Amino acid sequence: MTAKQTITFATFQELLPDSCNHPLKKQLRDKARYYGRKFLFKKQCDALVDFLNTHQTWIPLFQQNPYRFNALLATYCDKRFSATDRLNAITNNLLMLEEKMGVEFCKKLLQEKSLLLAQLTEQLGIYFNINQIDPFEGYFSINLKDNNGRSIYDASFTFLKPNKLLIASIQGPSYEEAQEAVKQATKELHGVRPMFMLMNVFRLLAEKWQCELIGIPHTSQGKYRLSARSKILFNYDEFWQENQGQLKGQYWQLPLESVRKPLEEIASKKRSMYRKRYEMLDDLSEKITQFS
Repeated sequence: MTAKQTITFATFQELLPDSCNHPLKKQLRDKARYYGRKFLFKKQCDALVDFLNTHQTWIPLFQQNPYRFNALLATYCDKRFSATDRLNAITNNLLMLEEKMGVEFCKKLLQEKSLLLAQLTEQLGIYFNINQIDPFEGYFSINLKDNNGRSIYDASFTFLKPNKLLIASIQGPSYEEAQEAVKQATKELHGVRPMFMLMNVFRLLAEKWQCELIGIPHTSQGKYRLSARSKILFNYDEFWQENQGQLKGQYWQLPLESVRKPLEEIASKKRSMYRKRYEMLDDLSEKITQFS
């Protein structure tokens, strides 16, 4: 009989293994934060460990990167969340992906870390991932990647009860030729900018999962800081408005329908591009419906 696997909350060394290489002042500050928060949020830390030892499918998520525990101590997707809110959001998120996609899918995702959701063109595909950028912005992501595995655009998300899909971050590439990569991708996607392509994917996923699609307000985003030095260049509120979003209550409500111009209303010189775009989006819709 296989021994039951168990996990404990990450130690300071597991959470921040490179801390010893930092200046002493930063080491002391990081240790004070870790031990202070772990003491204050002991109840929530114990509850998360109990959850993982009960729902063992998700133990590898935290074994692969113990820093993911820090989302409970600090920030998870929405800076307004209390420690209990973060605990509930994290556990509900994992349970809801199981419910929407099945346990076997979750195990495959944890093993492979990135799964092809839809091939858009010869060079570009949409992938469903374990978020490798920052767990403060969610544990799952979708991104647009080229055939070399290079990411063109990323967006992280989380499920929220009762049945909401929250887009928690959207970000472009930071490598040297980033601007050119985005420009070329837009051309290959028949004029659809990568960030708007990800929005099309979220609309289709929300429809598939029968979820309400919502966006994070700018000042509540996980990376938002008041300091000018760490200012977010991307304005979430403006982006949601560009996608016909309406701020209702705590989040931006995003429509699932995307408006298409009739081909006969499009200038003849652009009609071929729009026809190819619509065919690509129809194919994307079919692939997401079949994704499992």
